[in-house]
Amino acid sequence: MPDRIFYESKNKKWFAFLSAPPHTKGHTILAAQSHCGKCPQEMTEDVLQGVDIALFEVTQAIRQCYDPQPKDILLASLRGDAGHFHFHLVPLWPEDEECWRKVTGYKKAHLMEFLGALEKKHDFLMLEREAKDKKKPCEQRAESTKQMKPEIQKLREITGYPKQA
Repeated sequence: MPDRIFYESKNKKWFAFLSAPPHTKGHTILAAQSHCGKCPQEMTEDVLQGVDIALFEVTQAIRQCYDPQPKDILLASLRGDAGHFHFHLVPLWPEDEECWRKVTGYKKAHLMEFLGALEKKHDFLMLEREAKDKKKPCEQRAESTKQMKPEIQKLREITGYPKQA
């Protein structure tokens, strides 16, 4: 994961990295540093300190990195089963707008349906790829990280994150 980090907040409580493999181009995780505790946890002022600035700076970096820019960025904190407190920032691309605006059930559920469809597609592709290539998930992440290297470098330049040796 250190190879995918492109942002750290000034107060050192938050860092951002590209998800590997991503659900969609630019899929970013904004995570609390480990000293902030595990998920699920109480939403205290200390835990959330600086998250507003971190969210703003990371979304600005995503918007500056890509041309064309995403139409919007979905912010979600999906499940509490991870070992750290985090948010997903999922760019909503204009070419996918028909998918993420599609309503098939509850009228306000379209974005969650889109996210659910992305996760199902992601899980299916991971299983298919693992069966075909006989690669373990950690190998798949390493391969995705290698492919995303130019994207990560551009985001690092935008945010001023130190270059890796």
